[in-house]
Formats: sequence, structure tokens, C-alpha cells
Amino acid sequence: MPGSGKTLFANILREKGFYVISMGDVLRKRYEKEAKIGERMMDFAKRIREIYGEGVVARLSMEEITPTMSRIAFEGVRSLAEVDEFRRLGNPIIIAIHSPPSLRYQRMISRMRPDDSKNIEDLRRRDLDEIRLGIGGVIALADYIIINDSTIDEFKKRAEEIILRITK
Repeated sequence: MPGSGKTLFANILREKGFYVISMGDVLRKRYEKEAKIGERMMDFAKRIREIYGEGVVARLSMEEITPTMSRIAFEGVRSLAEVDEFRRLGNPIIIAIHSPPSLRYQRMISRMRPDDSKNIEDLRRRDLDEIRLGIGGVIALADYIIINDSTIDEFKKRAEEIILRITK
């Protein structure tokens, strides 16, 4: 979910030698080229999924893989259809990052990315949009769940424990 700590986890993976492909960045590239005037990013994401199928962002993200990449992580999986697309590459390990909504909203208001809002109702609506895309199924069926409800240092400790397990 937005504001849960996915980017921080991705940065930790990079430090550990993983290539991280941000599905959000892949989607943003496509959005910049193909969005309709005034179209919100979430509306664009829904529209391309309707046109090209639920796994389209995963397929676009897999196009970013180069032959020199060995340990690859995809950040920002939103649906089980995307997980199914990644299964074509092998047996993906799903790691979900969870934070309570109030903490996530506080983080999003503080960071103020272009697609974030300072309005709590907008943030709740965004959560519901994410749930409609299917993120709940991904979280429910994740191999590992990291609860990010404390300090950055505590989150890093939890993240490193999971990374150690998956890289053994």
C-alpha cells in the first residue's frame, strides 16, 4: 500500500546487490507518453489494465530486465495477475510491507510526492483503488510480511532478516 515502506525496502535490496525494477516507475514512463489530458495516474493504470490485461504492468516491467541482471526484485506488485506474469520467470518470492493506514497517511502527507495528497479522504480513496486493483490478494498470499510500524532502524532490521532468509 502507498506509504508502507516499499521504496525503503527496495533501497535495502539494492544495498544487498539486487537489481530493483520499480513497477511504479515503469508505469509512470508509460503514463507520460500515453495519458489522456487531465487523467490521474490511477485512472491511467486502470485503463491500460482494461485494454492489455491485469498483468500488463508486470509484462512492461519484465521488459526492463537485461542479460547482466541476476538477482532481480520488482517493487510495487498490485495484483495476483502480476504475480502470475512473474511466475513465467521462475518462482517469485512475494514480500509484503504493511503499515497501519494512519501511519501511512502521515508519511504520505510528509513526503508530498506528486501523486500524494494532503487530504485524508483522498488517501483513503487511493487505498480503496489499490484494493480494487487486487493488492489485498498479493498481501494475503505473500511469502513474507514485514510490519513497518516502528522506527526506520527497526524496519531495516526486519527487512534484513527476511533478505537473509531468502538469499540462503
